[in-house]
Amino acid sequence: MNELPHHLVRWLCHDLATPIASVMTASELLDDKPDPEINELIQFGARRLTGRLRLVRLALGAADAAMSSAALERLIREGLDGTNVDWAFAGDASEGMPAVVAGCAMLLADLNRTRAITVTPSAVIMAQGCTWPDSVAAVFSGAPAVCNRGAVAAMVVAAAHRAGRELSHSANGLSWR
Repeated sequence: MNELPHHLVRWLCHDLATPIASVMTASELLDDKPDPEINELIQFGARRLTGRLRLVRLALGAADAAMSSAALERLIREGLDGTNVDWAFAGDASEGMPAVVAGCAMLLADLNRTRAITVTPSAVIMAQGCTWPDSVAAVFSGAPAVCNRGAVAAMVVAAAHRAGRELSHSANGLSWR
């Protein structure tokens, strides 16, 4: 049985739970009295959730169209709120590549929270090095996904194949050729 959809749904629910909970908690605090501070919390949570959903849609939604570097950068920065992103991606992302770049950035940032990433035309890297759980690293070697993050890795690998690229992982990140 293919467990990929099950793992993806679990990951998505877990990943979106915090921003949704923040918005819901803040909105419940409003009661019947407007409060500028609580309104600001709700708006912050909604922006964070919207950015994340746009990034997930780009990374996992089989986006095959080309995209400008500026638009791709904006989506990645907004979707990885709290992650320092150094943008060294020159030129536009060719057909199929926006999903690959977004997926690699999202996966690396999620697996290595608080570490900065650098996005280049051929890789997403972490100068401090990155951590690869065995189950995720195995997916890059052709193994099936057996966990939530492995399912995301499988989707990123599939996006790379659709774009005619091959992904490889290293101690510094993900690269494509």
